[in-house]
Amino acid sequence: MKHTAYHHKNLRIELIEKGIELVEEYGMQQLSLRKVAQECNVSHAAPYSHFKNKDDLILAMQSYITDQFTERLQDVIAKHSGKPEFLMEFGKAYVLFFLQNPHYFSFLFTKGKMQINLDNQGESDEDYKPFSIYREQVMKLLAPLELSEEKKQDYIIALFAYIHGLTSLATLQNVRYASDWEEKIEDLICTFPVGNEVTSC
Repeated sequence: MKHTAYHHKNLRIELIEKGIELVEEYGMQQLSLRKVAQECNVSHAAPYSHFKNKDDLILAMQSYITDQFTERLQDVIAKHSGKPEFLMEFGKAYVLFFLQNPHYFSFLFTKGKMQINLDNQGESDEDYKPFSIYREQVMKLLAPLELSEEKKQDYIIALFAYIHGLTSLATLQNVRYASDWEEKIEDLICTFPVGNEVTSC
């Protein structure tokens, strides 16, 4: 990996971004504060001003991605909450965020330490915030429908799995697809059955 000259306006962010890149290229086992410092062209002691140890860096990397992802979803909520187009816009935002940052998806869902609680028991500190946001908004859309709580939960899980699965396909390097994901994602989301009931598809 080539070394890049940094101006270090925000060394913490540079260390986090470089850490994510290193995990993507070499795996979690090869990650160390020393290696991250080397790649950022700073002293080996510099990362310790921001992180206690490797685990602290990993948690910061996870939070860094999650905060950006959550902000993107909050923008969708501000514009489309409770409206028929919400699921479409949420799905597009979900896929496009990771399509633009595929290394984020790989780190977060295959190498990170976050957990998604699929049980509909209300928000808790253990919930993964983006999923908690999604669940709350979909429950609002499903509320007018004559569905049991179990059926609503089934919809929430199935739709999330569908959107997440599309994202996985769109970000995998070994998946070939002739069409442009950004252009096709709306059509693909509209094929999901629940779309005809609570979206504008």
